[in-house]
Amino acid sequence: MRPLAGSIRQNTRLQNLLLRDASDAPGDMFKALAVQSHQGQPLSDLLQGLNFVDETARLNAAAEQSALPVVDLHLAPPSPLLRGMIDPAIGIKHRFVLWQFVGNTLTVALTDPDRIEAVKSLLGDTAPNYRFVLTRRSAILHHYTIHHRQDLSKAANSHTPEGMSCRSWSGLRPRLIGAALLAALIAAGIFAPQVLLVGLVMWIFCALLANGLLKGAMMMSKKPALPPPTIPRRHKLPKVSILLPLLREEDIVDRLIERMSALVYPKQLLEICLVYEENDSATKNHLAARRLPYWMRKIEVPADTLQTKPRAMNYALDFCSGDVIGIYDAEDAPEPDQLHKVVRIFDQADESVACVQCQLDFYNSATNWISKCFTIEYAILFRVMLPGLQRWNLPVPLGGTSVFFRRDILEKLGRWDAHNVTEDADLGIRLYRAGYRCLWSDATTYEEANFRVLPWVRQRSRWLKGFLQTWITHMRHPLALLRQTGPIGFLVFQIQMIGTFTSFVAVPLVLPMWLYTFGVPLPVYDAVPTDLFTMLVVAFVSTEILLLGLGALAVKRRKTPAFYSRLPTMLFYWPLGAFAAYKALWELFVHPSYWDKTSHGINDVEHQEEINRLTAHMAETLNEAPN
Repeated sequence: MRPLAGSIRQNTRLQNLLLRDASDAPGDMFKALAVQSHQGQPLSDLLQGLNFVDETARLNAAAEQSALPVVDLHLAPPSPLLRGMIDPAIGIKHRFVLWQFVGNTLTVALTDPDRIEAVKSLLGDTAPNYRFVLTRRSAILHHYTIHHRQDLSKAANSHTPEGMSCRSWSGLRPRLIGAALLAALIAAGIFAPQVLLVGLVMWIFCALLANGLLKGAMMMSKKPALPPPTIPRRHKLPKVSILLPLLREEDIVDRLIERMSALVYPKQLLEICLVYEENDSATKNHLAARRLPYWMRKIEVPADTLQTKPRAMNYALDFCSGDVIGIYDAEDAPEPDQLHKVVRIFDQADESVACVQCQLDFYNSATNWISKCFTIEYAILFRVMLPGLQRWNLPVPLGGTSVFFRRDILEKLGRWDAHNVTEDADLGIRLYRAGYRCLWSDATTYEEANFRVLPWVRQRSRWLKGFLQTWITHMRHPLALLRQTGPIGFLVFQIQMIGTFTSFVAVPLVLPMWLYTFGVPLPVYDAVPTDLFTMLVVAFVSTEILLLGLGALAVKRRKTPAFYSRLPTMLFYWPLGAFAAYKALWELFVHPSYWDKTSHGINDVEHQEEINRLTAHMAETLNEAPN
């Protein structure tokens, strides 16, 4: 009981002041002190986070304890002359704003007297003398949101260092490059068709061979051992901030809030941020009419010519206070204990582990043939490929949802590339190049599978375009990439990015080879040397058989034997990606940053019973702190 007694002695005066306004006085205070002994949060923050006192009561108690005056920034706003003196991101992070400068004294408004020394250190010799006053945190955030939105918005576009960003791939440049490549391809087809065909066949053969070797190696790899269900060794749970980017999600946002409310994690350590675009009036108006829990809030992203998910997350990150940053999509239904599993992995990992990727699956897999094939594909990726990549410490192309980062490392690497439409895959390779690791977790998030052909093609085209963007960005300096990733990591990166794209774009050339295996002649390939063509056919057929085996292993690990009968039909599913590949290639040169958004919430209502079944579990043992 020593930690509890120490906390009581340390906070006696603040405790007595807050007792006057606490909702359930002694009972609430004792509970808060007990939680504090386990989590080590400031008592004032903890009481407000537990919803035992409101912000006004906390602020008045802090003012009485510290003898600092309280100011209302709405009635007495900060001087406009001081706005350019500090980086607004720093002010948001440390909860202060420069208020007035009179004579030689700079008055700083902050939320907590305990932050005075830290703020002084940040400001250094900005002014000869300092004076401090207290104000609401919400008022500080409102000030930066209103008066610094353009600065923060501009910064959101360029957090990633230019050498690691694809933002230079824009404007006229990609169009000129695309036109030059197309002209070269046409010229080769006219003046050297045989050389062009042989070159394409050799390229496709190498891609098939490399893809097959990688997938075969992942099949042979055992799943990595997961941490045992033990209490975190540091005995303190970190604060977790969840980013939920929304765009035209007014139809599903209410169900999303319910699913986030089901997360079993101390709510005073949880921050759910609903991130929406300024020009998304439908979502904005819907949220305005919705009363949110105290641990959930809205963040509006200023309008810009660039409108992508990574840009929105870059902007929202400044307004988050968590040590662990997670991402969910609008249709996600995570297992309620997922955050505990993620925190446990971080706790038991060394400092080289920068992120944890959770397993993704679908709750509407039984909708139709496409959704069933999509489910098998996700099972291959998240139950075979990613665990294998982790086991062999190879580059991990992260998923865009249910991925969690140590905030300090995320900030150090420049957050997300706002111009890359697969910011997740790009960040995975950037982490690997910097020497960090990404671990896999079997904690599952259930999503809505794209079960309609055109939306499936649009979503896949965005992924493939992002793979090409990522490949172009990191191959600007191939020797540096080779040095940082090592030969095997370098090769795996090529397979993941350009190899995946090649496997889809080559479909029109390789699909007829099924006919060749049944004795149908293919005169179009007469110009290809017989041995080379035979090698290509063998590589193609072997790859298709390997994919069937990979799917069987994934279905086995998913424990859904009914899907075995769907495996042969995957031979007709993969070719759909050819349409997406050519769309991605066109957009790469014409509209590189265009975000072809996936619609969410199409048929999740009719699968609510299945969602409840999939996410049901025994959560009582995880309630280490009040929610």
